[in-house]
Amino acid sequence: MDSAEDPVVVGANWYRFTSGERIVNPHVMSMSFIWIISGAGEIRADGQRFAVDAQHVVRLPWRHHVEYRAQRRGPFHVGTLHIVPRYDRSEPVVPRVAHLPGDPLLLDPARSGDPSAFRAGLSTMQNGAARRITEFGTIAIERLGEGAFDEEYFRALGRLIMLDNASWADAHSPQAPLPGTLELMMTFIRHHIADPLTVARVAEAARCSETTAQRLFTRHTGESLQSWIRHTRLREAASLLRSTGLRVSEVAQLVGYPDPLYFSRAFRTAYGVPPSRFAQATLRP
Repeated sequence: MDSAEDPVVVGANWYRFTSGERIVNPHVMSMSFIWIISGAGEIRADGQRFAVDAQHVVRLPWRHHVEYRAQRRGPFHVGTLHIVPRYDRSEPVVPRVAHLPGDPLLLDPARSGDPSAFRAGLSTMQNGAARRITEFGTIAIERLGEGAFDEEYFRALGRLIMLDNASWADAHSPQAPLPGTLELMMTFIRHHIADPLTVARVAEAARCSETTAQRLFTRHTGESLQSWIRHTRLREAASLLRSTGLRVSEVAQLVGYPDPLYFSRAFRTAYGVPPSRFAQATLRP
């Protein structure tokens, strides 16, 4: 990489879609990562369509067109991360993403990338590189929310993300349907997220054995049933904290944590910040 230019994070945010909401960003001058916190929908980019829900991560190349279509029932809530792969070090970084016609940043000579470096792709949190990139994205959102833009910090973060990007692996057969029994259990968990949930209760909802329930979750999600429940609770908590004015203790109850202190510890472990510091977002993806 030329020492006079290096990657830098220029944007990162949360966005909660409304029912059936559609957003088109026609000229996105960034390399982007979108991860689904909760809900479902469709992302179209690079001539491809990705049906996504929680656990999915989408990677989009430099200078792309993207369309988001939220599901009417359970619209998705996403995190987005934007990187300029090569940003001239002689120019100060403008922490903003160009995405609409007429934006002067579309022609900024300080920014460049290779649109053919990779195609738009879909992965999951089972992919270590994709998971780490979403963690870096969460850190970027937190730091950007603090106000002042630290250029060196976001250049360093950009370099780390590009290193993980080099080991990205697209999910195999991402559109393959999940077994009906597993879908039933996942739906039951989401609809009863505030309740005490045991393996026995979840398995009973799908009329299968506890052994079968555990096997299906491990095979198709890469997690144990208990781990999937925990991550689903925390993703829903993140969604509520970003999109409502509920207190932390109220959110904890709604996602099945009767002890707010225990919930706060679990949330901080997962997201790197305490739930009280999660702020509602109003930015575009």
